[in-house]
Amino acid sequence: MPFEPLQTDEKLDEKVRADRDMDTQMLFGCGSFVFVSIASYGLAAWPMFVVPSTHLLAQLGIALAAGLVPSAILGAVATRKTGLPGACGFVGGAMATAIFLFLRLEQLMLGYSIREIPQPEYPRSWIWIVPTAWVVLAILLAVVLLPRREYRDEGSEADVR
Repeated sequence: MPFEPLQTDEKLDEKVRADRDMDTQMLFGCGSFVFVSIASYGLAAWPMFVVPSTHLLAQLGIALAAGLVPSAILGAVATRKTGLPGACGFVGGAMATAIFLFLRLEQLMLGYSIREIPQPEYPRSWIWIVPTAWVVLAILLAVVLLPRREYRDEGSEADVR
């Protein structure tokens, strides 16, 4: 009669740790990607709705710091804990945030052409500089914090041992 969970008659001195199957790994990777991307976007975007008068440089700095710093911390933790799915989710969320920031800053720049809207205190080039800098920073952070195990090939000698 076979012994569980090995289905053999062989008796072992210690328990055998079951490996994660492919479905579990795929569900974990996809779930962490989606969660991290949505959460990092949400953390980065909410201050732009809460902080008033983001046409002022100090208020824009407060809004960006209040959103991008927690988003970067979430991205760093997710990259270290979940590996490549967390890093890709963080970069995906950063790209969505960059599009949001571009559109929001472009909306604020209407003050240069419409007199009734207050003029921003920063130059028009910030429309593309701020979102691009955020995406580049997110990619660099993800690459630097990616665990070493993610750089190995599937068939490398380290996996065989």
